[in-house]
Amino acid sequence: MGGSQREENGMIGGEIHYWRVQRTHWDAILESAKGLGIDIVATYVPWAFHEVREGEYDFALLEDFLTAVERHGMKVFARPGPFIYAEYRNWGIADHATPYHKLHPEFQKKAAQWIAAVMRVLRPYLGTRVVAVQADNEIDPMLYYYGEDLGFADWLAGRYGSVDAWNAAWGTEYASFAEAMPTLTPFVDDRRFRDGCQYRYDLATQYARWVVNEYRRNGCTVPIALNTWPGVDAQHWHDLADLADIYGIDPYPPNECKSGLRYFRERLRLLRAVTDFPYLAEFASGIWHGMPDRSYTADHYRLTALTALAAGVRGWNWYMLVDRDNWTGAPINERGVARSDLYAAFAEAVDHFRTLEGAPPPETSFAVTWSWRCNQIAQIRKQDLDDPLFVVLHEMGIEYDLVDVDRDFTAPALLMVGGEVEQPDRVWQYVEQGGHLVMFQSLIEGVPRPDGTSYPFMRSLKCSWGFMIQGPVFTYRRVPGEPITARQEAWAADEDERRLMEAAVGREYTIGYREQRGKGSVTVLGCPPSADAMVAVHRQFGLSMPARPLTAGVFASKRGEYLIVVNPGEAKSARVDVGGRVRRVDLPRCSGVVLGPRELET
Repeated sequence: MGGSQREENGMIGGEIHYWRVQRTHWDAILESAKGLGIDIVATYVPWAFHEVREGEYDFALLEDFLTAVERHGMKVFARPGPFIYAEYRNWGIADHATPYHKLHPEFQKKAAQWIAAVMRVLRPYLGTRVVAVQADNEIDPMLYYYGEDLGFADWLAGRYGSVDAWNAAWGTEYASFAEAMPTLTPFVDDRRFRDGCQYRYDLATQYARWVVNEYRRNGCTVPIALNTWPGVDAQHWHDLADLADIYGIDPYPPNECKSGLRYFRERLRLLRAVTDFPYLAEFASGIWHGMPDRSYTADHYRLTALTALAAGVRGWNWYMLVDRDNWTGAPINERGVARSDLYAAFAEAVDHFRTLEGAPPPETSFAVTWSWRCNQIAQIRKQDLDDPLFVVLHEMGIEYDLVDVDRDFTAPALLMVGGEVEQPDRVWQYVEQGGHLVMFQSLIEGVPRPDGTSYPFMRSLKCSWGFMIQGPVFTYRRVPGEPITARQEAWAADEDERRLMEAAVGREYTIGYREQRGKGSVTVLGCPPSADAMVAVHRQFGLSMPARPLTAGVFASKRGEYLIVVNPGEAKSARVDVGGRVRRVDLPRCSGVVLGPRELET
């Protein structure tokens, strides 16, 4: 992580591009930004803007901006690239660097000169005016520009060691690594495609390592940030989080999260899983002219800010806080004039942020497995997490943790399997050391498969754990532990069907089991997950959910002494079970509330 320390109490700010708004408006813009209650201004520092000719730079405008920010008692989060994107020519890099990909020695020679030059300007302000520096932006190997093969043969040799081992893994008969070509599109989900995904991630990580080290080599003593854009799928989040002092994502959900709310919430949860300082490097504000469904309302900002805080986010940078040439709809226009409705919503979000600044992460009673490559492959396919467990948990509106089981991990006493687990050894180690593993119909390697299944359209089965099952179930003849059964109950039937239905009533299925393994246990509930099943699992293990909405369509999170309840729909009165006590909460439209100790006591 280097020698620098991040701001442990949080970091909240907004993006202002000094080079795209008139300097005569800087003071008005900064005063409006400060009036929101934020204290950090983020800005890109474009290589292509400041380089007069190759190797010669004019940083006068940047230094004037740093002086203006200091005059207003604020700080700067500098984002000097080399790549910045920002709808800028060449995505911010100088023309003479464009022929070379990011890992090319010639590009890195030119980029190193830029980093050295910009750091000479920033270095005197580090720790005073400049509180953090971002290394590059949304790092992507850019294979669509520079070709799919950026050293794939060498990558394969490093991965497999020998051609024989590689051919055995792929089922091929190549004579040399040089014959291989990357597979980056999921026509078939096989070992070739998974290696192609990992190759792409490793290219991004390799460049990230270089650019972070280059900033450190040039004297960067403040926290260094890296970021990714969910949905681009070019980076392994955990790898980048390991390299940086601050790791953040760039969420741009559709207006009022009318679609993609589960995706947004799960990405916030995943962010919490890869870093103890969850940060939103670009938190959507306003709209670039090419972005659909991003004409954001004031309610959108209330909803997304509270959703982020409910997930335990520790800081964010609104992108953009101020309009510029091809970006509109921010709360402050390019002359520093506030848009009253949006500005008020941003001020409310800052107030909530300050209230929760010292609060601990969300309280949870269980975690769900996350196998990185399997889930990122689903993202490359442009699919959501399709395991039914994630759907049910979203519908319940409860908070839980994700655990990256491709790495060593610690988890709550209860761990549930969601989706595929590619490397289950760490999961079994967790069980042997005292953890409790629960599976529904997603089984991992090392668990006996069922001997059969019920009819596909089963309904009204009463589980021996005390809940009703609607849907097909596993059936076992023998199980390695205590059986879990389901009995067919009567269902609503007309007279023509009544006697046929009665013939089925009482049929019993062994749908799973609970087995001790080492110091822990394994439970298989071979039925579809449901809210009732989740409650029954908690009851069996003597656990309670810290905050559980009893009203459909709302979400609740307990963070220490605070309860955050989020409502993505129309205004309503909701009931929330908080530690066994039911509370009624009035919720405004597309927003939510933060209840503190005083409100929770009444």
